[in-house]
Amino acid sequence: MAGNKIIAICQLGGEFETGEDGSLSYKGGDAHAIDVDDQMKFNDFKTEVAEMFNCSFNTVSLKYFLPGNKKTLITISNDKDLQRMIKFNRDSVTTDVFVILEEIVERDVSNMPASR
Repeated sequence: MAGNKIIAICQLGGEFETGEDGSLSYKGGDAHAIDVDDQMKFNDFKTEVAEMFNCSFNTVSLKYFLPGNKKTLITISNDKDLQRMIKFNRDSVTTDVFVILEEIVERDVSNMPASR
């Protein structure tokens, strides 16, 4: 698998629109490109994306479409997922990666002692 490389077009700030056939398209937002190869680690990729868009690492979720399938977003959450994205898109020069910002919800921690 050595030498596999694609350009990830990372997009943030747009909206998904659903077509009549159920396929999704992405409209608006900002886009930046990152070279991704089969040696890159997920945390390095996510860090670069977060820094590029000036976002917190912990709030960034990364998703992409499989070639020929614009109906289901695939989540990239670890090294294996990133390598699969590269493998699945090996016949393409670029792939779109959608940056989704997720809110971190803190647990409601009460100062009241627990009842028995």
